[in-house]
Amino acid sequence: MSDEIHINVGGTLFETKWSTLQRHCDTLLGSLTTTSEYYNKDKKQFFFDRNPELFNTILDFYRNGVIHFPTHICGWNWKQELEFWRIPVTDISECCYPTYIKYEKDQNLVNYIKSAFVVRTAEYQTHKVSCLAGIKQRIWLFLEEPTSSIAAKIFSIFYLLIVLLSAITPMLATYPDVRQKFVDIDVLIYWVNLNGLNLWINKENPKEVMFVTTVAPKWLKDLDLFITIFFSCEQILRFASCSRKKEYFKDWLNVLDIILFFAMWTIFIIDQLFEEKLLENYELLIFYSVCYCLAVFRLLRFFRITKQYSALRILLMSVRASIKELGLLSITFIIFVLLFANLIYFAELRDPTTFPDMVIGLWWSVVTMTTVGYGDEAPKSALGRTVGSLCAVSGLLLLAMPIAVIAGKFNDLYEKNANREDFKKLHTIRKVCKVHPASNIITLKQSKRLKNTPDLNTRELESNSDNKIFDIDM
Repeated sequence: MSDEIHINVGGTLFETKWSTLQRHCDTLLGSLTTTSEYYNKDKKQFFFDRNPELFNTILDFYRNGVIHFPTHICGWNWKQELEFWRIPVTDISECCYPTYIKYEKDQNLVNYIKSAFVVRTAEYQTHKVSCLAGIKQRIWLFLEEPTSSIAAKIFSIFYLLIVLLSAITPMLATYPDVRQKFVDIDVLIYWVNLNGLNLWINKENPKEVMFVTTVAPKWLKDLDLFITIFFSCEQILRFASCSRKKEYFKDWLNVLDIILFFAMWTIFIIDQLFEEKLLENYELLIFYSVCYCLAVFRLLRFFRITKQYSALRILLMSVRASIKELGLLSITFIIFVLLFANLIYFAELRDPTTFPDMVIGLWWSVVTMTTVGYGDEAPKSALGRTVGSLCAVSGLLLLAMPIAVIAGKFNDLYEKNANREDFKKLHTIRKVCKVHPASNIITLKQSKRLKNTPDLNTRELESNSDNKIFDIDM
């Protein structure tokens, strides 16, 4: 049997030796025989319907023992070729391995972005629904997807204004000029003693005195009640219209809404029915204060508008993708805080006026490494100032590292998301052109505007079509 072998790849004939191919018996070419399905008995050659331009690289693998990829070809092609020719990834040369895995990294990044932007209740779009389900669908898209309609976008802006207003009202409730005085502190103490009650108020604390001698104005209470009712109705409608109740509770914003729902209504009930009990019942006051603190987290509802502003969502995704790095930073930061807390304590041991214990040293380490430097605690000795200098420099170097990591993640995600949105818009134009070929001139003009208006809403393009496109997976 001749050592020569003829291989036809996509119409291009290649000639090599059996001994060359059999150097790697576990691969497809290395295990070829004349009884193989790829063998043409009439032409006495093997035929493979593959790209002949890529086959030169495959054939060089059998000659050289390693694979070197041309960098101008997409990694997807090489992935498919290696799988077809049964060549293990471990045979890729070290210099070309980054070229191969870059495709997989980019693909994983694109899939990560797609999964973040996909509509979670997509089953609404996949089949005909009843009248009630159709109403739920419209309500859900109105509340959850600001880009689903103009009305939904207007509501999202109004929702943002209410969120900002809900963050301002607690601040106004603590401003003395806004509150209305209804009793003097001495009169209140006399009345409390007359009724045999135990008053927990400290007369020397002006903040406590302000809260028990003044009340919030009626307009502020009405505004707070309106905000409570608005968020309660929005939450009830959101839960009622959600088609996947189990998935609903997996979103941390929905869980936060439930906590805020009970906290806000608890505050309202206590204000209406048990306001006088707050003066004598310190435990009830603590419970009321906890609920009031929880209500402040209403500002976190701001993150719901990330569906409207993709750049903000990309920023949150960048932080989430950097969790491991941030966790490593936190551990390192804690170690250095403990280290410098010990060092500063012993460095200032001879000075009786500074750092009475290491707990104070922990506080000093945190504010020094974060470059805050309140100055409430400061070293006085030369050794202590040396430790303080090292602590400050270490904090600068340590905190500078995660900035580069998050910035790099954000840059990658932002770039891939921009490409995804442009790709989606181009496909929308293509769908519109198929429905209305006569509208090609209009859509081409719109396509030129894509570079100048990156945030162009795809429904502007869809307006040329009678069949509305709601693409949930691109």
